[in-house]
Amino acid sequence: MPRYLRNRNDGWIYEWDAILAANPICEEVSEEEAYPERFAKPEAIEKAKRGRKRKGTLDLSTDDIPEEPTYTPPELAADASRRLP
Repeated sequence: MPRYLRNRNDGWIYEWDAILAANPICEEVSEEEAYPERFAKPEAIEKAKRGRKRKGTLDLSTDDIPEEPTYTPPELAADASRRLP
Protein backbone atom coordinates (compact mmCIF):
# COMPACT_ATOMS: atom_id res chain seq x y z
CA MET A 1 0.00 0.00 0.00
CA PRO A 2 1.50 3.36 -0.98
CA ARG A 3 2.35 5.88 1.70
CA TYR A 4 1.83 9.63 1.46
CA LEU A 5 2.89 12.72 3.37
CA ARG A 6 0.84 15.90 3.80
CA ASN A 7 2.29 19.31 4.56
CA ARG A 8 0.47 20.68 7.62
CA ASN A 9 0.80 24.31 6.52
CA ASP A 10 -0.54 24.23 2.99
CA GLY A 11 -2.00 20.71 2.57
CA TRP A 12 0.20 19.60 -0.34
CA ILE A 13 0.41 15.83 -0.77
CA TYR A 14 3.76 14.14 -1.45
CA GLU A 15 4.76 10.54 -2.00
CA TRP A 16 6.50 9.13 1.06
CA ASP A 17 10.19 9.95 1.29
CA ALA A 18 12.49 9.40 4.28
CA ILE A 19 13.84 12.96 4.16
CA LEU A 20 10.37 14.51 4.01
CA ALA A 21 9.08 12.16 6.71
CA ALA A 22 11.78 13.46 9.09
CA ASN A 23 10.46 17.01 8.64
CA PRO A 24 8.11 17.97 11.53
CA ILE A 25 5.86 19.94 9.18
CA CYS A 26 4.91 16.77 7.26
CA GLU A 27 2.56 14.12 8.59
CA GLU A 28 1.90 10.67 7.19
CA VAL A 29 -1.61 10.11 5.82
CA SER A 30 -3.36 7.14 4.26
CA GLU A 31 -4.17 6.96 0.56
CA GLU A 32 -7.84 7.55 1.34
CA GLU A 33 -7.03 10.79 3.17
CA ALA A 34 -4.62 11.91 0.45
CA TYR A 35 -6.93 11.21 -2.51
CA PRO A 36 -10.57 10.91 -1.35
CA GLU A 37 -11.89 11.15 -4.94
CA ARG A 38 -10.48 7.68 -5.64
CA PHE A 39 -12.64 6.18 -2.90
CA ALA A 40 -15.91 8.02 -3.57
CA LYS A 41 -18.99 5.87 -4.03
CA PRO A 42 -20.50 5.81 -7.54
CA GLU A 43 -23.84 7.11 -6.20
CA ALA A 44 -22.15 10.22 -4.81
CA ILE A 45 -20.36 10.85 -8.10
CA GLU A 46 -23.59 10.58 -10.10
CA LYS A 47 -25.35 12.94 -7.68
CA ALA A 48 -22.53 15.48 -8.00
CA LYS A 49 -22.66 15.31 -11.80
CA ARG A 50 -26.39 16.05 -11.87
CA GLY A 51 -26.11 19.32 -9.96
CA ARG A 52 -28.98 21.65 -9.14
CA LYS A 53 -32.03 22.31 -11.25
CA ARG A 54 -32.40 25.80 -12.67
CA LYS A 55 -35.27 27.93 -11.50
CA GLY A 56 -35.73 29.73 -14.81
CA THR A 57 -33.99 30.83 -17.95
CA LEU A 58 -31.41 33.56 -18.01
CA ASP A 59 -32.10 36.46 -20.40
CA LEU A 60 -28.86 37.58 -22.05
CA SER A 61 -30.34 40.05 -24.54
CA THR A 62 -29.37 43.72 -24.37
CA ASP A 63 -30.54 46.95 -25.96
CA ASP A 64 -27.45 48.93 -24.96
CA ILE A 65 -25.03 48.11 -27.76
CA PRO A 66 -22.07 50.52 -27.96
CA GLU A 67 -21.34 52.19 -31.29
CA GLU A 68 -18.24 51.32 -33.26
CA PRO A 69 -15.35 53.74 -32.62
CA THR A 70 -14.49 56.20 -35.33
CA TYR A 71 -11.45 55.69 -37.53
CA THR A 72 -8.31 57.67 -36.59
CA PRO A 73 -5.64 58.02 -39.29
CA PRO A 74 -2.23 56.69 -38.15
CA GLU A 75 -0.53 59.98 -39.04
CA LEU A 76 -2.82 61.93 -36.72
CA ALA A 77 -2.30 59.40 -33.91
CA ALA A 78 1.48 59.59 -34.33
CA ASP A 79 1.39 63.39 -34.26
CA ALA A 80 -0.86 63.45 -31.17
CA SER A 81 1.41 61.09 -29.22
CA ARG A 82 4.72 62.60 -30.34
CA ARG A 83 5.94 63.86 -26.95
CA LEU A 84 4.45 61.16 -24.72
CA PRO A 85 6.86 58.86 -22.86
